[in-house]
Amino acid sequence: MHSVSILGCGWLGKPLGVALLRSGYTVLGSVTQQEKLAAIAETGIEPCLLKFDPQPAGDYSRFFQSEILIISIPPRRKTGLTTVYLEQLQNVVQEAQRGTISHIVFISSTAVYPDLNRIVYEDDAAVDSYLTEAEKIVITSGIQTTVIRFGGLIGAGRHPGRFLAGKQEVPGRTSPVNMIHQEDCIKIIQAVVERDAWGEIFNACADEHPARGKFYFLASKQLGLEPPHFIEEDNSAYKIVCSEKLKKRLKYTFIYPDPLTMF
Repeated sequence: MHSVSILGCGWLGKPLGVALLRSGYTVLGSVTQQEKLAAIAETGIEPCLLKFDPQPAGDYSRFFQSEILIISIPPRRKTGLTTVYLEQLQNVVQEAQRGTISHIVFISSTAVYPDLNRIVYEDDAAVDSYLTEAEKIVITSGIQTTVIRFGGLIGAGRHPGRFLAGKQEVPGRTSPVNMIHQEDCIKIIQAVVERDAWGEIFNACADEHPARGKFYFLASKQLGLEPPHFIEEDNSAYKIVCSEKLKKRLKYTFIYPDPLTMF
């Protein structure tokens, strides 16, 4: 039986942990707030109070004694905080190296790609992106790592109808969206673990890429909210994230291949 530690047992990490438990894994999950421990424990996940700010704090002696570490902490994108995020990851890697971690799944983002006005593949990541640097920290740790670059996240508690509702003069009306549903995120991570797909970098976005204007209009209307108003004449740069490598390597079929059906 494999043991898995999930660093960041939040919107994605918590349901992922529950899914892994159902598949027979021993699961530990970290949270940064004392009041969240009980809710994690109720699911059957062993809770750990652990925070990297950027140095580790908390009782984490057992957390890094698993076989697999899943790093699911959101990147800090605000100016001045990206350095803190990179320091956090460096310290996480150091603790993993001291423990018994033999494999890492690192959750990254398609924000690593610049808008190139074309389909983008795993080799198209911006060399000067802090996300590329973050991935490199984990990949070069000496621990077998697979990076998953998720698109825009949709699912329980994250309805896209609220993202742009009522906003004015929004750019990118005809730009394609790159989205993925929470259920697909969980299944993809499970597939990586179960198929021993290590040493890889995967894009993970739904097959279809509807226009941004149509997508957010329908999403906001479903919630009865005022749709965003897009600029009619717009030449915004865009990218279409291709997930063919993931589908072939993991033999994966998306549960939600069309973002227009996700909500």
